[in-house]
Amino acid sequence: MPLVIAKTVLPDASRFYLAVGRIFGIGRAQGLAIAEEIGISKEARVADLKAHHVQQVVALINERYKVGDELKRSIRDDIVRLIDAKTYRGKRHSLGLPVRGQKTGCNAQTSRKFKRHIMYDVK
Repeated sequence: MPLVIAKTVLPDASRFYLAVGRIFGIGRAQGLAIAEEIGISKEARVADLKAHHVQQVVALINERYKVGDELKRSIRDDIVRLIDAKTYRGKRHSLGLPVRGQKTGCNAQTSRKFKRHIMYDVK
C-alpha cells in the first residue's frame, strides 16, 4: 500500500527525502532537513519506514509547512490581492505578461499563449 502524505502519493521504491520533495511546497532540501530531524537515514526508502516515523513526518509537516492546496490557495489569494490593489504586478498578472522584470520581446509571447485562459476572475 503506497504512502500518502498531504494528498500526495509517495512511491515505495524511492528514497524518503526525494519522495517527500514531491509534495507541493516541500523540495529536496526541506525533505532532507525533515529526514535528519526525525532521524531517518538519507538512504532509507519509503517502503522501509516504520509507522511512528510516518506519524512524526505528518506532524512535522502540518506544524511547520504550508503545503498542497493550502499553499496554492495562499498564492492565488496573494495574486488576487495584487490585482485588486491595482498594482503594477497585479496588472501584469491580469494581462498574462512577465511579472518579475523579464523582457517581453521574444519569450513573453510564449508565456502569453499558455496564459490565454482566464485564471483570475477579478475586474
